[in-house]
Amino acid sequence: MQTVLPYLELRRMFSEQEAETPFPVTVDRLAGIWHCTPRYVKAIVRTLHEQGWIEWQPGRGRGHTSTLTLRMDADELLLQEVRRRMEQGEVQEAMELLNRFGGPAVKDRFLDWMSEGIGFSTQQVSDTVQETLRLPVYRSITTLDPGLVYYAFDCHLARQVFHTLVEYDDEQGRVLPGIAHSWESRSDAAEWTFHLRKGILFHHGRELTAEDVVYTLSRLRDNPARFAGGWRFQGISQLEALNRKTVRIRLREPNHLLPRFLSTIPAAVVPREVVERDEAGFAQVPVGTGPFRVVSRTGGRCVLEAFPAHFRGRAHLDRVELLILAGLDAGRLKEPDWTSIMTSHGENSSASREALLSGGSGWNSLETRFTCCSLLVFNQAKPGPQRHPAFREALHHMLDREALIAELGGDRICPAHGFQPKPSGRGDTAAGTQKRSGPDIAALLEESGCGGEPLKLVTYPYHEADARWIAERAASFGVQVELTVRSTAEWGDTASLAEYDCQLYGVVVGGDEVRELELYLQGNFFAPLWDEATAEAVRQEAAGIFREAEEAGRRERLAKLEQRIRETHAVLFLVHKSTNTAFHQSVRGVRVNSYGWVDFDRIWFHPEPE
Repeated sequence: MQTVLPYLELRRMFSEQEAETPFPVTVDRLAGIWHCTPRYVKAIVRTLHEQGWIEWQPGRGRGHTSTLTLRMDADELLLQEVRRRMEQGEVQEAMELLNRFGGPAVKDRFLDWMSEGIGFSTQQVSDTVQETLRLPVYRSITTLDPGLVYYAFDCHLARQVFHTLVEYDDEQGRVLPGIAHSWESRSDAAEWTFHLRKGILFHHGRELTAEDVVYTLSRLRDNPARFAGGWRFQGISQLEALNRKTVRIRLREPNHLLPRFLSTIPAAVVPREVVERDEAGFAQVPVGTGPFRVVSRTGGRCVLEAFPAHFRGRAHLDRVELLILAGLDAGRLKEPDWTSIMTSHGENSSASREALLSGGSGWNSLETRFTCCSLLVFNQAKPGPQRHPAFREALHHMLDREALIAELGGDRICPAHGFQPKPSGRGDTAAGTQKRSGPDIAALLEESGCGGEPLKLVTYPYHEADARWIAERAASFGVQVELTVRSTAEWGDTASLAEYDCQLYGVVVGGDEVRELELYLQGNFFAPLWDEATAEAVRQEAAGIFREAEEAGRRERLAKLEQRIRETHAVLFLVHKSTNTAFHQSVRGVRVNSYGWVDFDRIWFHPEPE
């Protein structure tokens, strides 16, 4: 019989009772606490007594009062149980138990213990030494199906497990070979041919062929309502496997960005038979061609192992264990003295940021700034105050970004006036950034015809603090905000977000023109929220961007789109946030990718001198 939970419930209910001090209680009272029958209460009490956790003197007769003495230290018992579950891989269950019954002191003791086991370790397995990197992650994994990924962390993990036809190097600004070793196009960019490498294996052992590429792209193109990233491939008129290693793609209109589209995570090549056999299972434990394969995944832990047959050679690390500690404060983990890496992704923890930036002997620190830009996006497709430009402008002037940064701190670095800041890191002086006074804001509200109806704002936990700050700020100007905080899983249900007047979330653009286009055209970002005039302007500019062969020309058109949404206040740019990564000097190959995370296949550990 599992008795830890009943004892913890007992101790919480009678928290005012001192240990080793008898007090009266009835069987019926215990039945109410444990939600069971009186008969089962007696079985639990008998087991707890035999374990020495309680003393029990039964009352005589039905309904009479008995005497209970609590003997076991509940904090010690909780800590033992949480450790046991963690060691058995039941991370989610352990976290639920800790959050339900643990106070600050117990959580501190748990995190002290956790810190000892986090980081780089070696273990003798058979006749080899296995190198493992164990990392805490303070957010859940939503999906690992590359066609469905939405959050930056999910994209990062998919990047470790899958490969695309071609790859984009952020630093060089070039498209490089991936699964395809070579490609060519007609001069008008309306027909493309890709030649695949030989001998690329999926994790389950089958060789990748051109048919897998055709299936992958058809899956996205033919189901745009399900796969938000399918917009990239709506212009494909014909997909053809000319032979096992050659793919031809014909387009309805020229598109010079097609190779860039093919380098994005949604276009990662998947094995048809695995997906069609069990699509839900594939999203949980996928099969790709990447440097790591997923060997297990639960709600609390995801384990990756190096794929020995990877076409570019085996990764240096043997194993990566991600502990999903959603709900815990990243800053509570102590900085250990192990040779590993530690990444802070805006976990609302100033302690974490301070630990990372303060460094120490033997530690290196690099900062990738502005990996996330927070936005307030208005739903102009539904009735409400947010449809009037004057109301949106009024809200823009209410929200003092500098005050938001000063009051909330953390990883909020500077006000945002666009998707990307000026190189100085202090924003820019874009049109419309001049502050307005209280009377000016009141005049704008009056012009909008706002009748006092509440503004319905929705966000997810990562941006909850910002959302509450916005609600308080708006209230000081007489605007009521109704805030809804949805889980990251619920946020993926785009259709249900249509009932809200505005959405608060963050985007990771990183100077990538395709990611910027994604915001305008993808169904789970701005596209469903436009008014008709904005939607038509976006369609026209996007068509022009696809036809433009030179990046400079595409950037100019994207700048016009950004200027439009800034001047109409269709989107309010709030703040830029940073990512900081600290790593021990023995760690080599640390490079923060465009998602703000470290690619596991690049990391290796230089042995410490003896």
